[in-house]
Amino acid sequence: MDNMIKYMNEHFGDKYFFKYSTPSEYVKAVSKYDIEWTTKYDDQFPYSSGGDDYWTGYFSSRANDKGYIRKASSNLFASSHLMGLKVIDQSTPQD
Repeated sequence: MDNMIKYMNEHFGDKYFFKYSTPSEYVKAVSKYDIEWTTKYDDQFPYSSGGDDYWTGYFSSRANDKGYIRKASSNLFASSHLMGLKVIDQSTPQD
């Protein structure tokens, strides 16, 4: 990050100044412009793309959890499948 800030200030310093900042510094800088932000009162969620089609789980703040659940579900399915094959193998009469 230090190298990028140095590069940007050297090459674009005439237009911009790059530096580390904090959220409070950002809010203070933006408040100087006296911007009046609009307030959104209607709700977008849950998003519906059809009669009974709702996307309630699509927008999640826990994307990593979704990946872990997918992998765990895959492992569970594979182990269940192998267990089923083992049970079938044991119940088959041996000659």
